[in-house]
Amino acid sequence: MKIVDEMLKSIPQDLPEGLREVRIDHVYNSVLLKFCELLGIKTLGQILSSGQGHMFCSTETFLPCPEVYDAERVFSQVQPAGETSFSVRIEYSTKHIRSDTLRMELHQGALLSIVAMFVRKDGDCLVFRPLVMGAPWLHSQDPAWIDKVMWWNQDFYENFIEDFDEFARIREVPKPDSIDIMRHVPERGFKMSLARILGDRITKDWGGEQSDHYTSNIHLNGRRTTAAFLLKGPAKFSPMTLNHLGKNNDQIYRLAQEPSEVLFIQHSHDITPPVRATLRAFAVQPGKPRRYCLIDGRDSLWLLNAYGLLDDAMTTV
Repeated sequence: MKIVDEMLKSIPQDLPEGLREVRIDHVYNSVLLKFCELLGIKTLGQILSSGQGHMFCSTETFLPCPEVYDAERVFSQVQPAGETSFSVRIEYSTKHIRSDTLRMELHQGALLSIVAMFVRKDGDCLVFRPLVMGAPWLHSQDPAWIDKVMWWNQDFYENFIEDFDEFARIREVPKPDSIDIMRHVPERGFKMSLARILGDRITKDWGGEQSDHYTSNIHLNGRRTTAAFLLKGPAKFSPMTLNHLGKNNDQIYRLAQEPSEVLFIQHSHDITPPVRATLRAFAVQPGKPRRYCLIDGRDSLWLLNAYGLLDDAMTTV
């Protein structure tokens, strides 16, 4: 508590009472999020996928709670991103709601960030109690965005393939109209092409890998970063749904375990919105947000065409 005491002492004593309370809340929130970061507290999606963990820190969709204006104790149902066999309920006392805005959002339903502790299991319902919850407040260490990111929502952390320096050549060629030819590009062919573009060495696949490819040879707006890729070939040449990603989204869960700053999902066909929402939920964690990128079949073909690797990718075995 020494750190908390020092942070509280730094708050000017002559602040108006309302503003002082906000600053005090911010101190405790910051310390709690740092605690979650240092201890590697999982997101709700990671807990549901792994079946392990008694505390989560993530941004989730809260369904409407009509009783929040009238009852002393209520619960909000959370709609987890991805597929799960469990329902999730957040129980809390309404007297601890600190702002009218949060009360309104809980009443109407909203996207909220939360740190919560597991309380009990009622049948197939997991019950948690919040330590803190409120509207997402994003931050960035990038000087170019440090004073702007707070006004964005989670989509701030989504990047597109043309944003990465190593893939920038795609801007010089037209985007393909059809993705039919991608049904003939095996997953290994795309992986080999990706490694050539990044200047990486291909490692042999093994059962314990968390991702299909990992690199530290990629740059985002001139800054070197790390990235982990989940690759899906044309074995199921159809739009990617959560069914493509294993039971309880376990493939996204494993991808999120990689110590990378960017998480990629690539597929030879279209990628559906639930997959995008699930990847976002795993990547953009309060206090420790990471960037994410989806490369669908059209972007995949665009990349191969731009670097003249389509024929090689198709003939890789």
